[in-house]
Amino acid sequence: MATMSDSNGNDSFSSALDSLPLNICFPLTKVEMKTLEKQMDRIILIQQADTAYHRALNEIKAQGSISLLVEPSFYGRHQTTSVLVVATVNETYIFDIRALGSIFPELAKILEADQPRKVVHYSHRIADHLLHRQRISLGGLFDTFVALCLERNERLPISLSEAISFVFGIPMDEILCEEVTGACESRRNFTARPLTHSQIRYMAKMVQLQHIMHHRLNCSEIFCAEVHRISLAFSHCYYGLRSCDVAINMAPASRFGFQLIDSLYKSTDEEIEKSTK
Repeated sequence: MATMSDSNGNDSFSSALDSLPLNICFPLTKVEMKTLEKQMDRIILIQQADTAYHRALNEIKAQGSISLLVEPSFYGRHQTTSVLVVATVNETYIFDIRALGSIFPELAKILEADQPRKVVHYSHRIADHLLHRQRISLGGLFDTFVALCLERNERLPISLSEAISFVFGIPMDEILCEEVTGACESRRNFTARPLTHSQIRYMAKMVQLQHIMHHRLNCSEIFCAEVHRISLAFSHCYYGLRSCDVAINMAPASRFGFQLIDSLYKSTDEEIEKSTK
């Protein structure tokens, strides 16, 4: 039986981009690029529940929205949590879950709450991972994949790195690091230790750009509310499935659950609740 790795999801970084309409492109401003460069110089790696850990929780709780990255999570419940990355307006926190042992209750409570809003990409994969690996029911979601689907009126698989390249017009070779595209599976999946400098910078850049992408795509309060409620329903599409069925439906090109985005668009809250029970 073939083993599953995040690398499978990255087999063809350009495949999704080739078929997307070129009607959404928001290049980074000079101010944003300078801010991003500064953020890359103050990444906080957390490997124990010390003062830095508690300071991070206090700042995260005070945010209106945070950007969230979980590695590896492409295959949901079938991979063990290694890293949780959180971006706020000012900081980037990399929680080394392998060192910590698990996501502790204080942080889990934040992830389950409606506020701050959690900006993610492919919420259905991340939510399945956190539910089965950490017993966390992710709440308050804004899925940038859902937002892109609604903006483009397309339902094509597109990874976070592909989405960032597409939205900001950044070449893929400026986004990816050697470890992500290399031959070593444990490096691709961020399970090897110690984490390399380029891995840490890659994750920090991805989670910060994801946060900016959220602001770019969030064109109005009405659109935000629509994405929020569809994201929550979309994040539950693997709930109740057996692990063997989930594995089949988590192939890189899988469109499992994508039909929910169409069926839930402009549906009422009551209709969404009925359709996801």
